[in-house]
Amino acid sequence: MSNLNGIVHGFLGCYRACRNTHFHEIILIWSTQLLISVPNGPPSDNPSSYDDDEIREVLQKLRADEIRPSRRPNFLAGFLFRIPVIRSNYLYIKLVITETWRYFYWLFITWKAAFLYTWDSMVHPPKNETRSHDTGDWLAYMLFALLGTVVLPFFLVGCLVARFPPITRTYSAWTALFGGDLGIVNASNPNLFKSLTVRQAQVGTKALGLPPEDTGADTTRHFNFDIAKLLLQIASVIYEHSDDAIRNAAFGGLDFFGRDFGFLESPGDATIRRFCRQFGIQYQPVSELNNTSSAFAAAFWDPSSTWVVLALKGTTPVEFGDWLSDLDARMVDCAHYIPGFQRVHRGFKECVFPDKDRQPWESQDQRPYNTISKGLQHVVHKLSQRHGGKKINVWFTGHSLGCATATLIYSRMLMKPEEVGENGILRDAYLFAAPIVADPQSVTAFNDRIFKKDDLKRTMWRITSNDDFIATGLPEYGDYLYISDPIALKTDRENNLFFSHFGSEIVLYDYPYSSNVTGNHLMYNDEVVINSAFTREEVAHFQGKKMSKFRENIRVTIGTAIQQIPVIGRFIAHFPPYYWDQLDRIALGECEWTVY
Repeated sequence: MSNLNGIVHGFLGCYRACRNTHFHEIILIWSTQLLISVPNGPPSDNPSSYDDDEIREVLQKLRADEIRPSRRPNFLAGFLFRIPVIRSNYLYIKLVITETWRYFYWLFITWKAAFLYTWDSMVHPPKNETRSHDTGDWLAYMLFALLGTVVLPFFLVGCLVARFPPITRTYSAWTALFGGDLGIVNASNPNLFKSLTVRQAQVGTKALGLPPEDTGADTTRHFNFDIAKLLLQIASVIYEHSDDAIRNAAFGGLDFFGRDFGFLESPGDATIRRFCRQFGIQYQPVSELNNTSSAFAAAFWDPSSTWVVLALKGTTPVEFGDWLSDLDARMVDCAHYIPGFQRVHRGFKECVFPDKDRQPWESQDQRPYNTISKGLQHVVHKLSQRHGGKKINVWFTGHSLGCATATLIYSRMLMKPEEVGENGILRDAYLFAAPIVADPQSVTAFNDRIFKKDDLKRTMWRITSNDDFIATGLPEYGDYLYISDPIALKTDRENNLFFSHFGSEIVLYDYPYSSNVTGNHLMYNDEVVINSAFTREEVAHFQGKKMSKFRENIRVTIGTAIQQIPVIGRFIAHFPPYYWDQLDRIALGECEWTVY
């Protein structure tokens, strides 16, 4: 059937190409369509494997449609990209030009908005006398614009140096010897993806497939330790996905239809698939989040169970596009996309709900959120069909920037549950090192919906560790405003300093101390319990076995010491391997409440 589809696509390609291209290009299109229709391996007698192949194919098509350039690809460039020497040098030159242009474009739109903001404040002063922060609003606006203008050139130069081909080859050689062949984010723990045992993974996947708790009168919230460990591994391993394949596609590597799926796979994807094969999990990227840099979303599911996880990749230090998203911190309106919301971080919003002027596609239905929603609905439908119509649990996870984009997608699906799929159930989110995302009004709308009566019990867990600067050090006065002065929520909605976090914060501490819970998501003194299918003794045994290994003990000891260095340590604490070490050391049982 797949070969027949390839032949049909080939005929369609020839028909469409005849109007716009030459004969040799028609042959290229025809051969490409036949090549991508060839199965990746021998046929299987397992019906579920056919379903998984079909799921992957649909997700591949959705993703390819999203990143396909609006202009017709350069077939000559596509051919030259297949020559390694030309590809490496050409792509780097293209990278330098593209990233430099993106910086100047960021300057233009940022200072244009700053000028319009200043002009509007002068010409149309506020009529509401209760607003006393207009000067502060303007100063905060200018502060963020100046900060980005000064800081971003250093990030630009640093990222371009790090991406210089000799540097990348040197790093590849080093990490192959000493870093477990992992990317820069995970290389500090070469054995990170060998740390989760099969038994622990089985317990985690089983918990993901369990039906939701009854709401009832019980207000206790359960932080599932087994789920958290599995989802942190997933949130970490997706950092191994590189952007090289997407750059090839964006610069001319896609075929006429944008269906040359071979170009959408990177060496890092092989690492992710190896990790998943250990535990019988399927993996497929879903969306590139409006970015030719490294941010992306991926679906993970277990063919033998009733769950799917949407994981979103965070900031890669050597990717300038990620820094642009992080530092594009103006508050912009998001009510059109998420009912009840008001203003959110612009850089995060543009990853999920880009404005039309930043939308390179002909169809507005191909926004990243639409791609993700369609992809999730398809996975949910196929899994439900496979399991006799059962409901499918949809979970979210991410780290850093991935938490921010996950928050926006989760919030939209919370407000519009039909977009999860007819048989999908939106469950919890486990977000690691989450930054500030939106204004207090948006958080209020989120809380009102997630605590809706007669609805199932959901929690967005925001996990922080060791005073991680990204999770705890950014302007978060909206969090305090929400608690200390609810009336003031009406006055400071445009001040960039009044960002807020979403979800219930779990601050991780070493055993035997209890982890802390805080945040404006739960009611104060609601019981929060960290539970596990393993006993306290078994968890302690796993921890002791890990630390009994000499190299692992030295690595953890050095990592803990580095995180105690003033300022620098708070940035080091942000990396996933250190979150994994800390999560591995926590105590089970009830958490203690803390107040801001």
